[in-house]
Amino acid sequence: MSHPSAPIEVERKFVPGPEVEDHLLTLGAVLQDEMKFQDSYYDSPDLRLTLADVWLRKRADSWELKHPLVRGARGLNGTSTQYQELNNEAEIICRVSEELGVPCPHNLESLQLEEFARFVTTRRKFLLPLDDNSNHKVVVDLDMTDFGFAVGEVEVLVQTKEEVQSALVKVDDICKKLGVFSISPVPGKMSTFLKRNREEHYRKLLEAHVL
Repeated sequence: MSHPSAPIEVERKFVPGPEVEDHLLTLGAVLQDEMKFQDSYYDSPDLRLTLADVWLRKRADSWELKHPLVRGARGLNGTSTQYQELNNEAEIICRVSEELGVPCPHNLESLQLEEFARFVTTRRKFLLPLDDNSNHKVVVDLDMTDFGFAVGEVEVLVQTKEEVQSALVKVDDICKKLGVFSISPVPGKMSTFLKRNREEHYRKLLEAHVL
């Protein structure tokens, strides 16, 4: 099943230094929101979702799903990630059941998935102004988790695969202007949580080249 209407998230993570907010303001960024939220992540007992790089989470009372653009591929591409996002619960249920190879149920609870991670994030969200060369909105998130891990993300949402390459160029350009560009992938919240708290799960994801 395809979901052509689902946006594609093109993202690059970075280590947020003490001057990153000053650099953001210099670029004309505006602090759009400050928030705190809890994420709970779920998988089958045999880890079939995450080993396929499919990430199901519940944020507040809403289900969200991220999966690679092509089934069987990986969202991590060099130092950036590209995932399709689903927020419609009916679509999420069907996509998850497809991955598990079971009939599509009426709700996610029927799939008997298990929570494998839960943490709270405090986020400062900045919005950069549109430039003349692009109509893609650029968002920069500065996150701090309740397990003491800080990470930044530059994100552009696009609607088609054809727009991904230009979004990657834009994301890299913003990272360079912020002084946070890295030639190596920067660990995210989930990979860091798993490495610290679920070593066996983390090892299996490394072996599957998901992380």
